[in-house]
Amino acid sequence: LLIDDQGIPYTLSPEGLKVPQIDSTAPPPQSPSPPIGPLLPAGKLDSLDALDPLSPAESPTNLGSRRVLCCQLCPRIFFYLSDLERHAITHSQKKPHVCQQCGKAFKRSSHLQRHKHIHTGQRNFVCPICSKRFREAGELQRHQRVHTGEKPYQCQLCHTRFAERNTLRRHTKRKHP
Repeated sequence: LLIDDQGIPYTLSPEGLKVPQIDSTAPPPQSPSPPIGPLLPAGKLDSLDALDPLSPAESPTNLGSRRVLCCQLCPRIFFYLSDLERHAITHSQKKPHVCQQCGKAFKRSSHLQRHKHIHTGQRNFVCPICSKRFREAGELQRHQRVHTGEKPYQCQLCHTRFAERNTLRRHTKRKHP
């Protein structure tokens, strides 16, 4: 079994044609549980990277055979229910976490906590090379790639590498529409 770029399982016929894997005898789901994808052998896990052009070039390959969970609203797939549930927030319009100082609302409490640094001006993360200060550990980590030259994000189509995920996203939209 293989998974196409939309997260749909399929096999190849002897003629090399795509054959969708649909079980017409299975009853429709009775609960709002996430759709469960096919059992993927360890050798096929590498191909999942191609589904997400934003994933870093490295991927865990020795996880053994696994079932995948499919988002019902987009082509993303997940190995863990907790990851799918966390992802589901991205499709919601609810923003229950509100900044008491400015009223800006966020979907995740962690995003509100990160936002609060704007009001305090705190920059607790310091680059050991150039002493530049940052509000978040992730900003410091991203900045350090300027010094190291690390480019962990790779285009799956032309193999160009990038230091930042957003740069890869922009490249993909412009060069491979």
